[in-house]
Amino acid sequence: MDVLMETLALISLFILRLGIPIAVTVAIAGGLRRLDVRWQAEADAQRTSRAVAAGLVSSAAVASPMTAEHSCWEHNTCPPKTRNACAACTCTDIPCWMARLRADGKLPARCYGCALFRTRPAVQPVTA
Repeated sequence: MDVLMETLALISLFILRLGIPIAVTVAIAGGLRRLDVRWQAEADAQRTSRAVAAGLVSSAAVASPMTAEHSCWEHNTCPPKTRNACAACTCTDIPCWMARLRADGKLPARCYGCALFRTRPAVQPVTA
């Protein structure tokens, strides 16, 4: 009986010694992966915004395929009070996320998970 208890204690301590550090490492790696995706999306949006501002890319080239059928405020069901103060509602010639980036200098966190932002096409250079 003592051998069984000692074996169970040894196995549980072994799992405790290795299992917790592995679980913490996996959790940290997942968090860093999500943070990296967010930073890459933000860098892509800023790069696109700078390209449009510099005239290297037309605004129509980065227009989201969903903007014609769904507006940002319809997609997020924003109330009319919020719409009047939002840059995405006033600048309808560019994608909503780009209008927010230009107005605020950064994208709101909810833009990164939005279908309008995730389905944006690759930036095509302006052809003269």
